[in-house]
Amino acid sequence: MRYHRHLLISCSEALSAIFFEDRHADKCIEYYMRNNKKWGGRDRRFFAETVYDCVRWWRLYWHLLNKKENPEILALVAVSLWHRGFPVPEIEEFASLKPDNWEKRKNEISDVSIKESVTPWLYKLGKEDMGDDWDQILESLNKPNQLILRANTQKTTPEKIIQELKKKEIIAERLQGTQEGLIIEKRTNIFQTEIFKKGWFEVQDGSSQQVAHYLDVEPGMRVIDACAGAGGKTLHIADLLKNKGKVVSMDIHQWKLDQLKLRARRNSYSNIELKLIEGSKTIKRSKETADRLLLDVPCTGLGVLRRNPDTKWKLNDKSLNELLNLQQEILQSYSRMLKPGGKMVYATCSLLHAENEKQVEKFLGQNEQFKILKQERILPHKPGFDGFFMALIEKS
Repeated sequence: MRYHRHLLISCSEALSAIFFEDRHADKCIEYYMRNNKKWGGRDRRFFAETVYDCVRWWRLYWHLLNKKENPEILALVAVSLWHRGFPVPEIEEFASLKPDNWEKRKNEISDVSIKESVTPWLYKLGKEDMGDDWDQILESLNKPNQLILRANTQKTTPEKIIQELKKKEIIAERLQGTQEGLIIEKRTNIFQTEIFKKGWFEVQDGSSQQVAHYLDVEPGMRVIDACAGAGGKTLHIADLLKNKGKVVSMDIHQWKLDQLKLRARRNSYSNIELKLIEGSKTIKRSKETADRLLLDVPCTGLGVLRRNPDTKWKLNDKSLNELLNLQQEILQSYSRMLKPGGKMVYATCSLLHAENEKQVEKFLGQNEQFKILKQERILPHKPGFDGFFMALIEKS
């Protein structure tokens, strides 16, 4: 492939916006895609993969370039191509670069935080929390994420999806460890397929697919998903309810609920109620109304760094402490919505004990009417699974 200079410059501009204007990587990439309609499929794929690769390996690439020389950000794009086994384009801006030096510098790296491209603060935090496992976890999180689907069992089966995708030369197979999951062999735009438009499946990671089952829902129940976000777990719960009972999807952002409404319509779920959280009164009005309650709380997202690699450059002591306070506040406040005898799941896509087991322990210590039934930590080593934590708690 010929790398047009304009495409390389666009990668550089996007990286500048992400790191120096605090733009989210996914939103920044969407912006450039939307404003460069002449790009073909190959250009778009190159742009997205290159930007994400540079974000993922930001610290390592600066080290290879020897940041004391203060190279232009565009040079990172050249290192990314080299690191992925592609030739460095022969353009004027790359003329002074010396790829032979990069191999030498990479082989001399002894600092794991540079080798795995994280901040010194984050490396120390993970090391203190997870010990020697942290190095292996980081290595896993630096691998690009896989494309995982969840079948809508009200419309089809995983086997039928595999057969239909095969007709489009898309190879999928069952994802081990899930009931409805499939893993796609090679990343492709499955959103253009007819069966996606018919609502046969949703994109949802294997770990995320565990949550609705962990919640132990049954048809006819009233379930509240109190931090619904994009709504993937709401849709899965609706599926397990078999369109009976009700799942109340709550969030503090109306635009997320609006998007979920469209997804629910495509999936043909009629048992979803959307509710905007406008303050503490919204929670009080739902006191003891839920048979099951899901609290998938905001977190550091360390378990999903392969999907959101820009997260690791934004975290610090202050942001972590703010998240810990928010998580405990949600636990203490939102748990009032659970009926006596009901069950709730506290979940995060983090790996830190401080956000997981310790938060549950603190909550139980202050609320004697609750007891833990089980908890599980999923590490991101298993194909198709992100890092995740779930705790099933019962109210007496």
